[in-house]
Amino acid sequence: MSGLRLGELCAGYGGLGMAVEEVFGATTAWFSEFDAAPSKILAHHWPTVPNYGDMTKIDWAAIEPVDIISGGTPCQDLSGAGKRAGMTEGTRSNLWVQMREAIAIQKPAYVVWENVRGAFSAEASSSVEQCPGCVGDTSDGRVFLRALGRVLGDLSDLGFDTEWRGLRAADVGACHGRFRVFVLAVAQDADIAARGEWRLAAPGQTQSRRTRPNPGGRDRTPSADTERVRSERWGIYGELAGTSGTGEADSGERERHGNAADDSQPVNWGDYEPAIRRWEARLGRPAPRPTEPTGRNEGHRLSPRFTEWMMGLPDGWVTDSTIGISRNEQLKACGNGVVPQQATAALRDMLAALNTKEIAA
Repeated sequence: MSGLRLGELCAGYGGLGMAVEEVFGATTAWFSEFDAAPSKILAHHWPTVPNYGDMTKIDWAAIEPVDIISGGTPCQDLSGAGKRAGMTEGTRSNLWVQMREAIAIQKPAYVVWENVRGAFSAEASSSVEQCPGCVGDTSDGRVFLRALGRVLGDLSDLGFDTEWRGLRAADVGACHGRFRVFVLAVAQDADIAARGEWRLAAPGQTQSRRTRPNPGGRDRTPSADTERVRSERWGIYGELAGTSGTGEADSGERERHGNAADDSQPVNWGDYEPAIRRWEARLGRPAPRPTEPTGRNEGHRLSPRFTEWMMGLPDGWVTDSTIGISRNEQLKACGNGVVPQQATAALRDMLAALNTKEIAA
């Protein structure tokens, strides 16, 4: 087996890893996911890849070393939807220290980290401080160190150069906002970097790495989608592959897939119609019905298959009945997941920026 090897922490349904595999031509070597439902999803799609479970119990020196470590560590204490306890001692978001430990021991060539917008503002503590929050405090008591700064500082201490981006899922064509922060770190140590050295080619050229042949023999030519990413608006796509450029999916195709409220009437998307059609065109398939019958009093409830589609996943990635997880578990997995197309756009742009820096140097 050739090419870069990936280890994914807090993997969920594998959305971030899907993007890393796509951009780097990488092969996933192992996962760390402790939740039972997403673990079943991973086992369904990567049946031969080991899942080491709870990352607080892993001996990082005893498992296969990898070239790339990726992960979206818990966001509950950074998100505006939570109590904003921050990346501090005792919080779930402080599980970043376990990812940092994995990086320190495994010494990958690349690190990819993903999290919510709150990483820009949630407070953090760090070993560089002699007391929590005492570095750079302001006169009015506001804390200086934030979660993203903590992550970037830790990566710098471990010998990485970093880029970070914040963008919405809507910026790559999705029908919802879902702002996320992405970090890409590249090892500065020449021996480590040589294991995974990579360049993002100019549009129309083949991707290449200087130290080994094309990973896995895959074609790394930039896709049409990649070349349409616009820096000003992060890629609201105009002419999309397979469409007339209007953002409209084929109406006959929608009908064949049952895109109707009761299998006879079209769904009335209201003000969301343009966004739905744009994502249909981006994915190349129609939106599933947004609700499903509850079986009681002719009521309806949110369809997990629709949320799966909203996340940009292949049909059945989470909702395939053979995976064996409940409706609530399907919804939770989608709610906690990463939109692969969004992560792919961020990674490609960060790689290009890092390559430009290296060339300038």
